[in-house]
Amino acid sequence: MLTHEIEAVLGQLAACWNRMELTAIRELWDPEETEPFYLPEESEVLLDSWEAIEAYWANTKATISRLSMRTWDVRAKLLAPNLAVAVYRMHWNGEVKGYPSPLGGDNRVTATFRRRGETWRFCHYVEAPLAPMLYLRRLYELDVDKDFLKNNT
Repeated sequence: MLTHEIEAVLGQLAACWNRMELTAIRELWDPEETEPFYLPEESEVLLDSWEAIEAYWANTKATISRLSMRTWDVRAKLLAPNLAVAVYRMHWNGEVKGYPSPLGGDNRVTATFRRRGETWRFCHYVEAPLAPMLYLRRLYELDVDKDFLKNNT
């Protein structure tokens, strides 16, 4: 039940990113949260104010012409009656202005949610990209000739 409720919020999050309606993401956050924690993979510093988060969303919208995001493998648990934590996988695709080809990547994400009425809302969000070693291994694995894989005897 909890996991399905969190997955519904993540579906709304993905829809905001996919439509490039980044300011609508704020509606998925706890409206009473005064000290949000938001740590996207490409930021070296924690975004810990609404001003900083909204500036990040505005900059993203200014530099990226198209985005998509999807989530899977969601695991959620209650920390308290109105507080939950979730860990999930996320993939993003984006067309960055000035780049000749689209980019994409995988992240692990951990987020904390607070129940407000019947709805779960974000209050803490952290993206954890794979270590470079894991990305490099994936690249090497993807570069194996298909014929080599078929002749694995």
